[in-house]
Amino acid sequence: MSSHYITSADHLPEESQAETTLQITDAKTKRIFEARVRIAQDPDELTDPEPVTVVAGPHENVSETRYIELLDETDTSGFDRELLTQLATEQETRSNILNTRSDDLSVLLRYLVETGEYESTANALREIAFSYLAAEHPALIDTYAEVREELDDDPLGRALEQRE
Repeated sequence: MSSHYITSADHLPEESQAETTLQITDAKTKRIFEARVRIAQDPDELTDPEPVTVVAGPHENVSETRYIELLDETDTSGFDRELLTQLATEQETRSNILNTRSDDLSVLLRYLVETGEYESTANALREIAFSYLAAEHPALIDTYAEVREELDDDPLGRALEQRE
């Protein structure tokens, strides 16, 4: 990815430093994708600013420079769907127990259970992990949901594959 992007003024939010999803073009590779970004007019307002040329007008011949901080690419085409499908299929025959081998994490999760915030450490860990993934990697969650839907649509095909 380059360090310069292009977007249309039509996609911009009204307020500065707003978090939004933008369709942007990588100026170097010309790849078009969507990403969650923070946008500002001043690069000092962002942690990791990268310039974005905002084009406007009927012929997109009017432009201004703003700055974005890429938070997460939301274009699901960047994920290896084949790998996700393989992992989801393999998971059907594997244990679903995850072990972090962390005394600290165990104590913190047990505390949340003991104080009544969660019913079990497994429930706490699931909810916290899914919340984190949804916030930090929403495109991965969306892609996985599509993969799961495709797998669930063909139980006979999956059954036949497992026999081979």
